[in-house]
Amino acid sequence: MGMLLYTYNTKSLQDFRRAKQEYRFYSISYFLQYYDDLHKLKDLDSNILKDCIIDLSNLFRNNGYYHIFIERYILCLSEKHENLSFCLNADLLNVLLEYYPFIFSEENIKHDYEVSSEGLSNTASYHEDKSLKILSPTILFYYDPLTIQKESKEEIKIIPLSNLLSGATGFLNYDISSIDRFLSENHDQIEYIDISSAIHSINLRSDFILQIEILFSHILTEHSVKLCVETDLVDNALDYFPFIFLPRIDSRKITLPQSETDDECTNGCTIESNIHSSEILEAADRICLTLKGHDAFKEDFKRNLLKFIFLNRINERKLLSIMICGDSGIGKTQFAKIVSQILYPEEQLIKINFGNYSTEGVLNSLIGSPLGYVGSEEGGELINKISRSKSKVILIDEFEKATPSVFNFFYELLEDGVFTDRHGTQHDLNGYIIVFTSNMTQTQYEKSIPNPLKSRFDMVYYFVDLPVSDKHTYILETADKLNKRLKDEFGTEIDLEKINTELHSLSQYSNLRSIKRRVEDIVFKEFFIAYSLTQSSKLHNDIQEGMCDISHGNTRPFAEAMADVKVKRSK
Repeated sequence: MGMLLYTYNTKSLQDFRRAKQEYRFYSISYFLQYYDDLHKLKDLDSNILKDCIIDLSNLFRNNGYYHIFIERYILCLSEKHENLSFCLNADLLNVLLEYYPFIFSEENIKHDYEVSSEGLSNTASYHEDKSLKILSPTILFYYDPLTIQKESKEEIKIIPLSNLLSGATGFLNYDISSIDRFLSENHDQIEYIDISSAIHSINLRSDFILQIEILFSHILTEHSVKLCVETDLVDNALDYFPFIFLPRIDSRKITLPQSETDDECTNGCTIESNIHSSEILEAADRICLTLKGHDAFKEDFKRNLLKFIFLNRINERKLLSIMICGDSGIGKTQFAKIVSQILYPEEQLIKINFGNYSTEGVLNSLIGSPLGYVGSEEGGELINKISRSKSKVILIDEFEKATPSVFNFFYELLEDGVFTDRHGTQHDLNGYIIVFTSNMTQTQYEKSIPNPLKSRFDMVYYFVDLPVSDKHTYILETADKLNKRLKDEFGTEIDLEKINTELHSLSQYSNLRSIKRRVEDIVFKEFFIAYSLTQSSKLHNDIQEGMCDISHGNTRPFAEAMADVKVKRSK
């Protein structure tokens, strides 16, 4: 097949990543960071190039490197791994073909991703490689230069990139060892590095871009700092470095530290005004792609999420509330976890489980006891959790076990976005998403939930068992992910084809949690056999003496299975 080259344009980049989600995306600068000449490139582990796509775009912005070196570098990479894939911004394709008309054959240049596609998300799988420090995509922080003055920059530990280039003759000639020393010696005083000057420089001289990207990659790989940029330069930074920074939904605004005299923001500040509708759609797509099945629900969720953002901004809607019923283990609680992980990746999901409460005093457990009662000073579970997590996603699990007092509590909360605790303190949850889940049937829901509460839910859905095709996908993805993690940690990989029939038989079950455990059982049964063959005889004997086959419904001693393996090996 030979080398493939995919072309894309900026608006279709997320579509490209989504279609190739099984691949890892690297920029060429990741390799140049460690292998900056052809002799070093010979030491590159070819396994790193497996299932990856390398972006060449910044090699061809105003010819950053010599033509002969570029050609030989690409060819050397392709020699390390058969059928290696590359990608390129479509605007630069003519430049590549002008200088290197024979590297890629015409039939191996794929133009599938030059068509604009809005609202599609980045679902590419990124991995850290232990044999080479490949940078995972990084959140880009930004700030308003008019509101963050010199004193504020010092207070939140921002330094300009120029501080790292003291003594250098420019972006094309910097000393990386002196940069490392500076960052190591001052790591306590530096949280952000302002790259605005670099973006301005690229706007004027595009031939700087490759060396700047290599510099960014090195800093982020070797040091625990963050990169930030002026608000007006965010789009430029994301366009120049699409494989370093995450999509626009994950760029974050730097806010000034709050002084002691400032009014404290209660739990639930309004949604940031800098998030655009396209960003919300990107996030919604990522959520829906991660959740398996339930297609009608996911389409409705995307519409309601976007509507909620706009209504919230004009103060017409405080909360987005979703009620999901259905059998256990078919994705109800998983949906809430996915929403929180994607919208607030660094925060803990706020989860309240009414199954943990007794029917007596359930409201006290939720929002605290009245003053004078035992434990009144401790607050309630909801209050404590929203104070500890900045996530604005709340999961209310096993809602069928709520009491009339709890129903009354949610009347107020879902209507006004505010609730009053037992001490008389108001808590503002403006901008929150609350997901209620229950094992109730549709009939039980109609009988048990009061009409005033039903009318306050923005979405009510009943989840049913996934189609077999969706379960097959979930089973294979779960097995593949576990297999890769075991290989990374213990160096042993199993052939999933050998257990394919067993895995596919799990589609008869409905509960995804149960399916996941059974997938683990099947994978580990095969893994222990493979792993024991690579370990010392002591470990081999320990496994024979102490372990049994852990697959469900099979109590055959593991030692017997190992004896069979020994017989086969002796033959």
